[in-house]
Amino acid sequence: MTYRPFTRKQDAEYELKRVEKIIKFGESADFSIPADPGVLREKLAVSAYLPVEDIIKLKYWFNSIGVLKKKFNKSSLREYFIKLGEYSELTDEINRIFDGYDQVRDDASERLLKIRKEKRRIKQTIEETLNRILARRSSLFTDTTIIKRNQRFVLPVKRNFKNDFKGIIHSYSNSGETVFIEPMEITEYSARLFELSAQEQEEIERVLKSLTDQIRLRIEDIEADIEAVIDLDLLFAKAKYARDLDAAMPVFDEQINIVNGFHPILKTVETEVVPLNLKIGSDKKILLISGPNAGGKTVVLKTVGLIALMAKCGMFIPVEEGSTIPFFDRMYADIGDEQSIESHLSTFAAHIKQIKEALSAPSNSLVLLDELMSQTSVEEGSALAIAILERLSQRGATVLATTHNENLKIFVSTRTDMVNAGMEFTDRPTYRLILGIPQPSNAIRLAGELGINHGVLENALKRLDKEKVSMNNLFSDLSKELKEVQQERAKLNRLIKEYESKLEELNLKKKRELDELKAKYKRELIQSKRSIERLIKELKKEGPKPEKVHEMRKFFDEALHEDDESRVPYFPSIGEIVRIRSLKKTGQVVEEHAGKFKVSLENIYYWVEPKELESLPGDG
Repeated sequence: MTYRPFTRKQDAEYELKRVEKIIKFGESADFSIPADPGVLREKLAVSAYLPVEDIIKLKYWFNSIGVLKKKFNKSSLREYFIKLGEYSELTDEINRIFDGYDQVRDDASERLLKIRKEKRRIKQTIEETLNRILARRSSLFTDTTIIKRNQRFVLPVKRNFKNDFKGIIHSYSNSGETVFIEPMEITEYSARLFELSAQEQEEIERVLKSLTDQIRLRIEDIEADIEAVIDLDLLFAKAKYARDLDAAMPVFDEQINIVNGFHPILKTVETEVVPLNLKIGSDKKILLISGPNAGGKTVVLKTVGLIALMAKCGMFIPVEEGSTIPFFDRMYADIGDEQSIESHLSTFAAHIKQIKEALSAPSNSLVLLDELMSQTSVEEGSALAIAILERLSQRGATVLATTHNENLKIFVSTRTDMVNAGMEFTDRPTYRLILGIPQPSNAIRLAGELGINHGVLENALKRLDKEKVSMNNLFSDLSKELKEVQQERAKLNRLIKEYESKLEELNLKKKRELDELKAKYKRELIQSKRSIERLIKELKKEGPKPEKVHEMRKFFDEALHEDDESRVPYFPSIGEIVRIRSLKKTGQVVEEHAGKFKVSLENIYYWVEPKELESLPGDG
């Protein structure tokens, strides 16, 4: 079967939601099918009955469907399995006809049972007769074993005695010393047994036809469920693959924004993979990637292409959250060497053939061009490459191309709809993509690292165009400066995150202290209320006795009166150190607004009423 990408974005998004649901469910499932889609329907169209192996496969498949429906009946995935058919009647009928060894039972029909009983009786008679002959004339035989040849019972007679033994000769041994003869005493029984075997086969076929007719009535349901199970199997496979890759759900948008993406296959074979970070604005749809050989340019193209294709197929993609990818209508790729001797295609002709198709791409297309026009002369290759990029830009396609061509890099730098990028190279390739700055090929340097003679390298350096050398050095310097800026930006982002984390921590601490203070006052208020209610009850019961009046005066003096007198509003100056009565802590007044004062306590700020403040002893 061939799996094709979705042609509509809404279909892909619906598929992704289904995959997400299975990922969240967290359990796996085992799926199987009795035959490829349409195969059983085709067999039934030309055959009176299905082969036994197909019927047995159907039986096991019916059972597996029942198990799946039961397993997921009360789960969040119930809707995916509830539509599968119910085949218990067919399963019961198959089990009635076949035994545990997948053989047709004797009692599959009354006639079959009668035939097999008769066959067993005749076979027993034949064996008893042959055993008597073997015992009575044992010297005539090379072995005292009953043998079957061509579905007939025979005895192994020595060649010298074949004329002394009456019967039908069926065959000779390889050596010719043994003659296999069917004795005359059993020929009638053997003929009857042969006749019964034919009747048995005829009856088995009749039973299978009857069973197949019942299957034929349900064939459309069966074929539909085969398709449904394949769909479910694919969904669960996508979910497992997403979990294995720790992939994220694609978000379709007009621009490419890949955050820490990676090639899915590369991730499975390499322990450390440099992630791809690529953001192409909607106003710059053509990206030209340069840099050293083996620096990762082609991997970038393949990674973007695979991520886009996986998204179109309704698969999670190997990127981090926040990544976006367009839903491309068409995708074109010219990667690798398509040279063909059989088709009389040169390397250049093969690339032109691929690019020719891409030049007719609709606006919402992704075009991947590896080593654009590097198969011919620099002058003509540059001209062709520029014309190709301009044409694709006019058609509104999104293009990622790789090159070593300096002229092409300069051309792209002059265009507002195109952008240069390069694979970083320090003392070695880092496989990190840098946007905005093209990168030199560093071919001579890499050749030296690979062992090319130093004299050859010196000769090559002398022959380089000085302007291009200077330009390459400029590219390298710009890359270093950009890297330093990015590192500083990353450092600043880390500091911002640390500050936000500390601020959140302080706010939480402030909230906890305020909650504790509220709880404390609530407890004190409840206690005071209970004490007042108790005193009132006692006054009502006992009257205003002197000792009771004294107790009440003491309570109000301690619990209330002292507070009223001591909490005279205090209006401090900005910068003054004051004491917050309720917290029993000191802090500095930093601001006044609407009659309240903002007091700093250990980098936590409180807005406090004047009556909650008091001056410290010794302050003037």
